[in-house]
Amino acid sequence: MLIRILFALALLLLSAQTSAAQGAAGRLQTVLSSVPQAVLDGAEGPIIAGYGNGDAVRWIAVRGAQAGRNPNTPNRFAALRSAAPLQRDIIEGTEDAAIRAAVGLTALDWVETWEVSAGTVRVGAMDIFPDSEMRLRGALFSNGLSEDDRGGAPVLWHGDTDYAADTFARDPAHPFGGDQGLPLRMLFLGDRAIWATGWTALDAVRAPTGANLAARADAQTLLGGLRRVGNLGGVVSVRCWLRNGAELPITGAEAGPVEALALADFANRETEGAAMVLALAEGVDAESLAVRLREAWPILSELPSPAEPEISAGGGSITLTMRSDWGDDGAASNAAYEVFLNALNGGRLGFLLNR
Repeated sequence: MLIRILFALALLLLSAQTSAAQGAAGRLQTVLSSVPQAVLDGAEGPIIAGYGNGDAVRWIAVRGAQAGRNPNTPNRFAALRSAAPLQRDIIEGTEDAAIRAAVGLTALDWVETWEVSAGTVRVGAMDIFPDSEMRLRGALFSNGLSEDDRGGAPVLWHGDTDYAADTFARDPAHPFGGDQGLPLRMLFLGDRAIWATGWTALDAVRAPTGANLAARADAQTLLGGLRRVGNLGGVVSVRCWLRNGAELPITGAEAGPVEALALADFANRETEGAAMVLALAEGVDAESLAVRLREAWPILSELPSPAEPEISAGGGSITLTMRSDWGDDGAASNAAYEVFLNALNGGRLGFLLNR
């Protein structure tokens, strides 16, 4: 009987580890599967997607504050680490009060969110609660949005032309395309708000049909690389960039051999982890490039690595993962994630990729 119990526990633990290991890939696949490819037809620029769950790190950051390792602003840390790339840029560079004035939201409201964008086409969704919905709807109505019924659900909107930027309506604190002066359509469905910069995108995401973004070849390669990520903890965020005929955020290799890029952030009590996946162009030898990455890693980032990365290759992609403890800031940021980001921005990785 004892052996049976131990065996059952072992299977349960293995199942939990497998589930966590697939977490980042599963989350990103769900996001990309929610958006039909037709929504982005004709859109210019890379396809940028992000999923985040602020609650995966919020209470860990609280514990860091209690331990005196970071300021007592865990909601802001959670929002920064979980927001989609374009929203994160606004949160990082804007005072909380300005964001609340623009859309009624606070850092606490970034719980489970996702966004997909390409040029002026942006679409996403987020969890809302009674108080956050009240603040969100109140702020949007106060800022001149109209309210109507669309398919049996309330929608707040402004801007007569889909995806058309209005230079006179820009608000740098507006995280749903308002920083570019884009129109907004926000639909309220129970505890979710779905938003887009065009009616066609809003309707397509509400009732998706046809081939979705997850079916793209570059997305499939990227998801395959994410599936190699081990159990690094709870998924705080996963963000990706698909080239889509444009440039990727890899300094020195914007137009190089990488067709898609993903970054994932993980948190687990007093440890944190990160993953980076490079989906390569057809014909690039992933195994050879992985060997060169291992040899060059100590000089690819200007920041000290909290641990040695594990690097694997296969299926046309390279996966780098890293796990460490909290570091000195107690979950305010993820040191492993910041190292990967620094390598992407520093230029040395780009030089290596172009060799």
